[in-house]
Amino acid sequence: MLFYKFFPHWFTPDRSRPALIMGLSLFFISYAFDLVLSRLGVPGTATILYTVVIGVLGALLLIYYLSTLYFEQNYLRAKERTTLTMELNYHVRNSLTAIHHAAALDDKEERLRRISESVERIDRVLTDLVPTVGSASSPRYSLSRRNRSRSVQK
Repeated sequence: MLFYKFFPHWFTPDRSRPALIMGLSLFFISYAFDLVLSRLGVPGTATILYTVVIGVLGALLLIYYLSTLYFEQNYLRAKERTTLTMELNYHVRNSLTAIHHAAALDDKEERLRRISESVERIDRVLTDLVPTVGSASSPRYSLSRRNRSRSVQK
């Protein structure tokens, strides 16, 4: 828990571990090239600082990439939830409006039939639309024929 106290919220262990591995990998690869350069006559003290800088920059770039990916995924999940809320609101509101109008009917048989149809419509929306939350990029205000025919067969 000390990790969360000293570092910002976006710098979590899940994101810092790959960054640390990437930084160390870059460091050791760069160090291997430095050894080759030192055999060719380039002084080692001039290249070790560059090796450290390359490792740190690689780790920072990976943290930036993982953080950007995390925020993008959160945005897409929020967008999916908003789309689902819009769809559910549309379908349930239409069904409730139909129930409201059916309540004003004098014929008891017709009133019960319309209320039953509206309840079945709400059930179909909840069973067919909700599991497909990630498959739509915009609200679907009409259910597909496949979904309608499946609910009629019940």
